[in-house]
Amino acid sequence: MIPISVIVPIYNMEKLMRRCLDSILAQSFQDYECILIDDGSTDGSPAICEEFATKDNRFKVFHKPNGGLSDARNYGLANAQGEYTIFFDPDDWVDPNCLKDMYAKAKETNADMVMCDLFYNDKYVQTYYKQEPTSLNHHDVLKDLITGKIYGFTVTKLIRRVLYQQYQLEYPKGMYGCEDQYTICALLKNELNTAYIPKAYYHYMHYGSETQSRRYDENTYQHDLKIRDMFVELLENTPYRDLVYSKKTASILYRAFCYGNKIYSSKQFKYQFGQFRPFTKDLSPSYFIFFLNCSLLGNYHFFHWVWTLLFNIKQMHKRLSSLCK
Repeated sequence: MIPISVIVPIYNMEKLMRRCLDSILAQSFQDYECILIDDGSTDGSPAICEEFATKDNRFKVFHKPNGGLSDARNYGLANAQGEYTIFFDPDDWVDPNCLKDMYAKAKETNADMVMCDLFYNDKYVQTYYKQEPTSLNHHDVLKDLITGKIYGFTVTKLIRRVLYQQYQLEYPKGMYGCEDQYTICALLKNELNTAYIPKAYYHYMHYGSETQSRRYDENTYQHDLKIRDMFVELLENTPYRDLVYSKKTASILYRAFCYGNKIYSSKQFKYQFGQFRPFTKDLSPSYFIFFLNCSLLGNYHFFHWVWTLLFNIKQMHKRLSSLCK
């Protein structure tokens, strides 16, 4: 059995994917397969996939009609042969010792899932995000995922492949933004042996405001409600049902405030989201203040303008600081 299957779902990433694939080629751990899932790309991504497969026979390319991120992940799992799997996004990259250290930890502890820390990179700075769980008990890890103490990203988690079949799990199709968190929560409902490495390897890249999770249109609110209800149903018979309802409702408020300015008038925003005021306690203090004013006073567009101004000032400060280094 191959020790690790690295699965990379790809859709129209010709401008960004080479750095990711080069970082996989540069891994100090050599015994892996890299499964590239071309999810119906219409740019030069398929040709780049084939180029890397020609360059290194550990790279295996599968072309399929576009079905979305979850469908591509499930397709990758269906074709993986590794003892463990990990997903990388084609617009990110990883440090050379990622696979070596995570696999060594898995074998040392007989872990079902190994977690590590995370780098967040934008144009100006790199930020280190610690992902240490409260404990390695699967109940505590599940609670930490719900509260946001650790992220649900699969890109920082090496997972024993057989678990997906054992618990009959797939990434949920039609869910955008937290399909990985949902699947990890589903796994952690079971008694997994988890391990943690206090080191970051993965560089999560932020390229702007046009990622799927930051787009907002007339259907986003209903989609977010559906996501919340799916999490509630998943955790219905666990101690975390009310907690996930509260946290996911707060996520709905956060996304609406940050990205809904082209959809909602101030009056509409107050009417639509004022009913959720009790859940503002789960927002960070700054967003709590912004949202409370919007829902009470009905001046959403003014406070969104203030929020945007403060965000741009912060970005300018980061840019100036990076130029001074």
